[in-house]
Amino acid sequence: MNEMVIREDQKLEVQAATDIVRLIGEQVQLRPKGREFACLCPFHEDKNPSMFVSPQKQIYKCFSCGAGGDVFTFVMNYHKMSFPEALEHLAERAGIELTREKMTKQQMEAKGERQLIGEANEIAVKFFRAMYGHERHGAVGREYVGKREISDEMMEVFGVGVSVDAWDGLAQVIAKRGWDVRGFELAGLVGRRQDGSLYDRMRHRLIFPIFDAIGRPIAFGGRKLREEDEPKYLNSPETKLFNKSRTLYGLHAAKKPIIDSRTAVIVEGYTDVIACHQAGAKNVVATLGTALTREHAGELRRYAEKVVLIFDADEAGQKAADRAAEVFLTGEIDVAIAVLPNGHDPDSLMKEEGGREKWDGFVTGAEDALSFLFSRLKEQMAGNDTVTGRERIAEGFIDRMVQMGLGKTGAIRRALVIRQMAGLLGMSEEAVGQLISAKAARVEQYRRPRGEEMGGLNGGESAYAGEGSGVGEYTEKRVGNQVAGREMGHKLKSVREAERQVMGCLIREHGLFHESVQMGDEQAGIYEVVFDEAILPAEMEEQQHRMLYQEIYDRLSEGQELSVTSLIADLASGGREDLVRLVTEIEMELDRYGIGDGDEVREMFHEAVKKIVSRRREKEYEEQRRHLQAEGRAGSQTEEDKLRLMNALVENRRMNPSPVRIARVRRD
Repeated sequence: MNEMVIREDQKLEVQAATDIVRLIGEQVQLRPKGREFACLCPFHEDKNPSMFVSPQKQIYKCFSCGAGGDVFTFVMNYHKMSFPEALEHLAERAGIELTREKMTKQQMEAKGERQLIGEANEIAVKFFRAMYGHERHGAVGREYVGKREISDEMMEVFGVGVSVDAWDGLAQVIAKRGWDVRGFELAGLVGRRQDGSLYDRMRHRLIFPIFDAIGRPIAFGGRKLREEDEPKYLNSPETKLFNKSRTLYGLHAAKKPIIDSRTAVIVEGYTDVIACHQAGAKNVVATLGTALTREHAGELRRYAEKVVLIFDADEAGQKAADRAAEVFLTGEIDVAIAVLPNGHDPDSLMKEEGGREKWDGFVTGAEDALSFLFSRLKEQMAGNDTVTGRERIAEGFIDRMVQMGLGKTGAIRRALVIRQMAGLLGMSEEAVGQLISAKAARVEQYRRPRGEEMGGLNGGESAYAGEGSGVGEYTEKRVGNQVAGREMGHKLKSVREAERQVMGCLIREHGLFHESVQMGDEQAGIYEVVFDEAILPAEMEEQQHRMLYQEIYDRLSEGQELSVTSLIADLASGGREDLVRLVTEIEMELDRYGIGDGDEVREMFHEAVKKIVSRRREKEYEEQRRHLQAEGRAGSQTEEDKLRLMNALVENRRMNPSPVRIARVRRD
């Protein structure tokens, strides 16, 4: 297994050699917007461009889902890579040869699950391929492949192999080579008996490696080679690399044809995908034992505008169409459905004379998901000759559509549905729209947490006093607490913004770290102190702010290089994606404020420091007030103690007045 590590100092070289606009533009469509570029965010179901890419700063930020970072984090999140994998990928892309050093024992032990699983999967693919070519171990597998008429080229493209007919074929090789067994266990390739010995989980099967979009093996599917073995198909468990609800088999080979045709065709099995590719229909992928999910649609939306689902003519295929319609309603991709003739699957159809032409006809003539559902509804309505029965069928259909998300779908798709439903039910489009809106509102009300619909000042709590207080009488304490709570929320929000501004200004102007700032107030006296002694990382309000400020503080204290790009690269390589997002948010926020360099940064910095210092003083006053009040409730022993306590509370109130004072409403 890989026991070499890439030198740390090369990440800045790779980062500098990679243009973020070109990198992201290879995956999504970018449009110029001022000094930046805008696009639909590929990390959530974006309907309006909410991700911005800055060529000047070489960062990106989505203002909807929060995704952000640099070239490394984009590759890591888009392609689900670790930092070392992203670094290697971008280095190869930029033509940079990485210098490697031998990994220390600590580095070997510190490997993450994703890296361990990835390395184990890479080895397993080679092992299964080697066993397929073995004279004895691969004989049954080669016989099966021959019967299915799968070409050698396709076997190579899809990496198909064989697991041996033994309990410990792979396990023995792992032990003999001294490979790290952790990755093989995490990947579900081997298991451990009670006595601690290892055994193969996939035995005597034709092995179909499951690759991600860029061709890395993330899981395996095994088809039985012996009739009496069960189950027929055995798949890898879900891991840090593999989620079957979003993974599509064959995408690594189909991605380019899908992009070229803007259409993805989805079938139901491994051999169906291979048969289609072998026949030249290479924009074909398969789900892994699940119906089409929103996650699948989100993945395909990166490459295609339309998805065609190919179903067998059975009840299961008909039911799966319901899920396809749900994806159509809630996603931003067109979904169509084609049903093959009885007795046919894609593999058998392609082997017929003229099979490819027939296939193309089915794909071209596929019916959109909604029309498919409406056709089924018409059949059901035609089969019921009573008004009550038809009304019940129509009501059920509308309920199902609302549950699928029709109430929240886009205006154009919603209008298409309403028009078809109105024609089918003999109602006006306005009446159907009102019916859908009413049902959607009831569904939303049912899903809403209790208390949200109440009109109180504090999430459903009434401002009126409890039972027996008298109608119209306010409770001063409750209202005061509610308004004070709101005031405190505004203060906290303000100081959090100030913390972000301080960090952003320090990144842009390092000299501010050693400037003098004003402390104290008019009553206690104003004095100056150097900033690096005025606000320490532990004094930040937000946990994330404390962690990021610690990184900035340490670098500036030690005179290290500090820039947006170097900071993000260090954070990304350290696995701190949350802090990467925070850095990009702060940078973009300063740009939105129109803050450049020099005096603008200095002015914002000192104003933000004042807010933070003021908030710290308020907290000290509040802690003192609570302490004095606690002493009062405990009871003072002498009149002198009581007088001291009263004077202290009065002075504390004068220095830190309540944010609200509401008089009690008197009753006549």
